[in-house]
Amino acid sequence: MRTVLFAILVLLSSVRLFAQKEMDPKMIEVIKSKKVAFITEQIGLTPQESEKFWPVYNKMDKERSELYDHRRDMEESSDDKTVKTEDFYRKLSNEIVAAHVKEGKLMEEYNAKFLSILPAEKVVKLYRSERKFRSYLMHEMRKNDADKDKGGK
Repeated sequence: MRTVLFAILVLLSSVRLFAQKEMDPKMIEVIKSKKVAFITEQIGLTPQESEKFWPVYNKMDKERSELYDHRRDMEESSDDKTVKTEDFYRKLSNEIVAAHVKEGKLMEEYNAKFLSILPAEKVVKLYRSERKFRSYLMHEMRKNDADKDKGGK
């Protein structure tokens, strides 16, 4: 169950293509809807703002997910049992850092886009609401695990 919990948590921070292959598509849609509702409420988006904001946010989320997946794949490339050289690890280390830098630049680019759509206060609320939503989801998953444990005993 912890593996499913982790997959869902990662999904929420950014809906990943990999997770979509492993998870029930209905569950993914439920999580996406809850995330949209949660963020919309937390930020206080108007219908006019939502119309402009969500396409930009979804594009950013997709790009961020792809970067995350690529970075995760690089990190996991050292997991196999073959012997790796110092040069391999040095190159891999630099590529992982480059992926983090690229993600930072992506966030900087989208921050400017968000600021052209929303007041700065709402952009800050967006960043806070993403974190709050991950926490909310973790709490819900733990609660569901605890309920299952009580019912299973």
